[in-house]
Amino acid sequence: MPLVGEAPVSHGAARRLTIARLGHKGDGETDDGIFVPLSAPGDQIVAEVDGERASIARIVTPGPDRVDATCPHFGACGGCALQHLSVGFLSDWKREQIATALGQRGLTGIEVAPTRVMPPQSRRRAELHARVTQMGIKIGFLERGSRVIVPMSACDVLTPAILGALDALGVQLEPLLPLHTHVAMHVLDSEHGLDVSLGIPDFALDIRSRQALSAMAAAVDLARLSVNGELIIMRREPVVTIAGVPVVPPPESFLQAVREAEVHMQDLACKALVSTKVVADLFAGIGTFAFALARTAKVHAVEGEQSALDALAAAARRTQGLKPISTERRDLFRRPLLAHELKAFDGVVLNPPRPGAKAQAEALAQSAVPALVYVSCSPASFARDARILVDGGFELKTVTPVDQFLWTPHIEAVGIFERRVKRR
Repeated sequence: MPLVGEAPVSHGAARRLTIARLGHKGDGETDDGIFVPLSAPGDQIVAEVDGERASIARIVTPGPDRVDATCPHFGACGGCALQHLSVGFLSDWKREQIATALGQRGLTGIEVAPTRVMPPQSRRRAELHARVTQMGIKIGFLERGSRVIVPMSACDVLTPAILGALDALGVQLEPLLPLHTHVAMHVLDSEHGLDVSLGIPDFALDIRSRQALSAMAAAVDLARLSVNGELIIMRREPVVTIAGVPVVPPPESFLQAVREAEVHMQDLACKALVSTKVVADLFAGIGTFAFALARTAKVHAVEGEQSALDALAAAARRTQGLKPISTERRDLFRRPLLAHELKAFDGVVLNPPRPGAKAQAEALAQSAVPALVYVSCSPASFARDARILVDGGFELKTVTPVDQFLWTPHIEAVGIFERRVKRR
C-alpha cells in the first residue's frame, strides 16, 4: 500500500518496523524507540532508519486506525501531521495526552471528558508564508521541518474565505516584491472581511509602495492591511464578535483559532463560575472570557499587551448590558497577582500561552480564591501548574479537551478547579 505524499526517504538502513504507539509529538513510535512521521499505530512498514528517526519507504500492512487523507497536500504540507488517522482515534489520543500529563505529576483519577472536536474548514486565524520564486509566488504552510512553502489548492482546516483569497493575494503581491523575498503572512477571517498582516524583510514603506499596497487591498477586498507592524489601510473594521460583543482586534492579536471552540470554552467557564460576583481574567487578551463573564459578574481583565487591552476596553465601552470591566496592563510572568490582591475575587480565569503560568499558579495556591478555570494549550505546562494548585488546596474537578487544531498534535484543555482547603 503506497503512502500518499510520503516524506522523502533518508539514506539510512532499510528495516521492517511495527508501529506500537503515537508519540506525544504525533510521530509513530516503535517499542525500541524509533520515531516515524506519518505512521499509525499497528502499521507494518519498511522504513529507512537513521538513528532514532526513520521515514516510510513502504507500508506493508496498515494499522487499524489508518485512513486515507482527504487533502491532496497531506504529507508535504506542514499544516497537518495526522490526517492519516481516524477522527475517533485522534479524539481518544488527545484526551489521553492530557490524562498522561496529569498522571506524570501524580494527578490520577481526574475526570477527563470526551474531546470536543471542531468542524473542518473552521480555522479563522492562520500564519502562512509566501515566497517569490522564478516560477511565480508561492503561498501556503511550510513543509514540516523546513522553510519550503507548499502552495495550497485545497485545505481542510482553513475557512473557505482564507483559502479562496490566496490566489488573488499572490497575483497582487508578486509584482511588489523582489525575487526570493520571503513573507510572513498573518490572516484573520473577520466578520467584515480578511485582516492581513505581512512581515516583509527590508521592505521600504514609501509613498509609492503604500499606494500599491492599498490598491492590492482593494483588489482583494481586504478589510485591513498592515505591513511590518504599520497600518497601510483599513477599508472596514475587521470585527470579531466575542460573546455578543463586537471587538476590533489589533493586527496579529491572539484570538482563539476557531469560533466554535471559543464558544465551548466560554460556556465551560461561565458554568463553573456561575455563582461568582467578581472575577479576575488573567492573560485576558482581547476579552475571550471577559465579555462572557461580564454578563453576570464584574471582571478585572489583566493582560501584558496594551493594544489587546485597548481593544477590549473600547469594545466594553460600546456595549450595553455588561457588568463593569476594568483593565490592567501587567506582565503576569514577572508580576503575578499575589494572594493579598486576589482577595478581591471570588473567581479566576487563567488562560496563559504555551509555557503556562507557574508563578501565577503559585500565587493562586497561596490565595483564598474559591473557584478557578484554567484554559491551557499545553498538557505539560497545565499538569505542572495543576500540581501546584492541588498542593495549595484546590481540587481539579474536571478537564475538557477541545480540539480546534485538527490533525495536529495540539489540544486545548479546560480545567475546573474548586478550593477544598479554605484559606483566610
